[in-house]
Amino acid sequence: MTTKAPDAAVLKRNRISLLLVFAMFAAPVVTAWLLFFVFPQWVPVSSSNHGTLIKPVRPLPAFHLQTTGGKTIGADILQGEWTFVYLHRGPCAKNCVEQLYKMRQIRLTQGKNIDRVQRLMLWDTQGVQRADLEALQQHFPGQITAIVTPQASALLQSFATDGQVALDAQRLYLVDPLGNLMMSYTVDDAPHGIIRDLERLLKYSGLG
Repeated sequence: MTTKAPDAAVLKRNRISLLLVFAMFAAPVVTAWLLFFVFPQWVPVSSSNHGTLIKPVRPLPAFHLQTTGGKTIGADILQGEWTFVYLHRGPCAKNCVEQLYKMRQIRLTQGKNIDRVQRLMLWDTQGVQRADLEALQQHFPGQITAIVTPQASALLQSFATDGQVALDAQRLYLVDPLGNLMMSYTVDDAPHGIIRDLERLLKYSGLG
């Protein structure tokens, strides 16, 4: 007994259904992006963003990394939440700690939306003592701290801006709930400006 192949009309309907499902999930982030960067005059708050927009937004590549706690994480960890990312090379001294503290405080200001935001540190730990890894994790509980290796070169390159090596740039990055790199901030960008940007994105996006 042979199985009848689905006709062209059925295949077309199935294809359209899949596209509609994808559009339903992507629409909130696309809408927030458009309101935030393309039509800020439609937003009933300050119309200027405080960071640097990544144009075009960059889908981050697949990766597999170990956290300082020994857990394996992949690109799926970026799905469903807005993620602040900080990249660093070597021991985490004063400037490094200040950026991690800034990330933590920005998240804490989000009130009822706090669970829509997470923090990720990508760390080249060459020359760093194990005790320092553990101490940093204890000082910033809830932060995901992943150890980068040479195999993560494609991921690190995705964060490079203005010709800078991402690990040395001393910048904060914002990744949307679909895993796209969309904003970057310098160490001199004031926290209140970053908070305003994030509040607007959370307000106009249904994702995350």
